[in-house]
Amino acid sequence: MKCIIEKLDHQGRGISFIDGKITFIENALPGEEVEIKITNEKKKFNEAIITKRIKNSEKRIEPKCPYYNECGGCNLLHLGYKDQLEYKQNKVNDILKRYADIESVEKIIPSDDEFNYRNKVTLKVDKKLGYFKRKSNDIVYIDKCELVQENINKIINDLNKINEFNNVYEIVIRNVNSNDVAITYYLHKDTKLPLTNEYVRKNGYKFNKIIKNNNCKIKEESKIIGKLSNFNFVISPQAFFQVNTKQTEKLYNKVIEYLEPNENDIIMDLYCGTGTIGMYATPFVKKVIGVEICKEAIEDAKTNMKINNVENMEFICGDTEIVIKKFKDKFDSIIVDPPRSGLTNSVINDLFRLDPNKIVYVSCDPITLARDLKILKEKYNIINITPVDMFPNTYHVETIVMLSKR
Repeated sequence: MKCIIEKLDHQGRGISFIDGKITFIENALPGEEVEIKITNEKKKFNEAIITKRIKNSEKRIEPKCPYYNECGGCNLLHLGYKDQLEYKQNKVNDILKRYADIESVEKIIPSDDEFNYRNKVTLKVDKKLGYFKRKSNDIVYIDKCELVQENINKIINDLNKINEFNNVYEIVIRNVNSNDVAITYYLHKDTKLPLTNEYVRKNGYKFNKIIKNNNCKIKEESKIIGKLSNFNFVISPQAFFQVNTKQTEKLYNKVIEYLEPNENDIIMDLYCGTGTIGMYATPFVKKVIGVEICKEAIEDAKTNMKINNVENMEFICGDTEIVIKKFKDKFDSIIVDPPRSGLTNSVINDLFRLDPNKIVYVSCDPITLARDLKILKEKYNIINITPVDMFPNTYHVETIVMLSKR
């Protein structure tokens, strides 16, 4: 079945129409003529794969990764970086215009590194290490990943050579801008660590042991230190920390720019994780209060206060939707960095009630961002919107929004 690719969807897939029905096609670019095979037929859409390329786009490049056609880790490796940035810019523009009637998006902030930028990798384990194939639980075995730091690639290669994983089903390797490396083993049951752990000890890497049958209970834990600007951050094995260290500094600097802080400001940092964004603001304001539901993240956040000699920060462990209701006093600014699902209506109502002068919204999903901004703009002017490319060669994009009270 022949078709012509008309455009890309928000997940980087090509779009064509077969008998008037939208069809999503992996690894396709606008203007390409291809033969396809329908692999998944739904009531409202089809999914298809390319069986033959008839005409390629001038923008198509040869993917750098030998696993790209099978691996589910990347989406845009067949598109040059300049064109990836244009795609992400247009994606944010289109979503915000379509779903929130918002225009005037600033130019996207590019990543310094197109490859080897990730400070963390999560690998599936069978005979070797690898990633899941696209839309499958089968594993693509790899010896390196073009997105992760080179020292992590060396560890992947070394572990594959040892090739003895003994009951391990997942391995996470993390190295955040320092000499600290942590290797986390996820095991089906509580057994001795595999032979690969001798390699870990020999090279001075830290290790963690987490058991699936105990609801991923941590049996052994070693934390590492990550550095961002002038701050050091303790990172637990299951704690969230941005994977692109250089871009994270750009992201946080833009947040501070949008806050326009002064020394008398009291700021709330919702969904604060280990306190990284709020801590960035502490040199410029009177006080920051962070709220986070993850107990381990709050413990790390309090440790981060101590190691950075920060005294004007406070952390509260609890569900944002519940904790925010306890506050009555007005905040000068509120930072929100919610999960992909965005803000609940309850949280938005409490933001209106607290009536801050500014809200700075950090989003990892333009769709839920547009949904929330459509409501927030009832009482707030949208001053600036800036996309940030944290994840080159994937369709993902972060967006920072500055809102000011009317």
